[in-house]
Amino acid sequence: MEFDFLLDILKNGEYAGLFLWILIGSTTLPLPNEIIMMTIGMAASKTPSNVVPIFFTTLAGVLVAVSTSYFLGRLIGRPLLVFFAKKKRFSKKITSSLRLMDKYHAFSLSISYFVPGVRAIIPFLYGFSKLSFRKFILFAYSGATLWLFIMFSAGYLFGEHISPNFSGELSLITILFIVFLFAIFKFFRKNKIREASEDDHFVPTKLSAIQKGSPD
Repeated sequence: MEFDFLLDILKNGEYAGLFLWILIGSTTLPLPNEIIMMTIGMAASKTPSNVVPIFFTTLAGVLVAVSTSYFLGRLIGRPLLVFFAKKKRFSKKITSSLRLMDKYHAFSLSISYFVPGVRAIIPFLYGFSKLSFRKFILFAYSGATLWLFIMFSAGYLFGEHISPNFSGELSLITILFIVFLFAIFKFFRKNKIREASEDDHFVPTKLSAIQKGSPD
């Protein structure tokens, strides 16, 4: 990822380019999404007058990406799941996602962005299970917005302490972020889980259930 290229996009106000860069880059770049969003925040700090449109353009890209995952699961979920379930690497991630969903119900959508390896899978699985889009928006969008706000703010405020060559060291801010997230999670967990479990659609808890098909 070229930091100067991203900075040029932001300075020129090319928000459509930023949107596409996020939408494509978040799934193709060999970097954690946290690094990508921190980088955007860091670049935004160089153009403070544009920080608001930059943030909301980034948020739009994130929400479209997670919604795309949901609709892929809803429309063509079965063949994709059967295919990926045969891949050892993906089957482990799917199993981890199903366990998280079984434990936290729709609230797992809110926390999935904070769990590496499942943030794209859980929305996909809830699309497959035909969770209503309205409820998907409630839980997925709130979690994604909080996650982005933290990552973007970290890059904006502490970007100078993040290595520009993306060595993978996220510094102290990552630890503080995890502690902050855990405190929020513990505070809201009980009420959210109770609300989420009231009308959840069926979610298979084993890969074998996926391969056989979900019930009507």
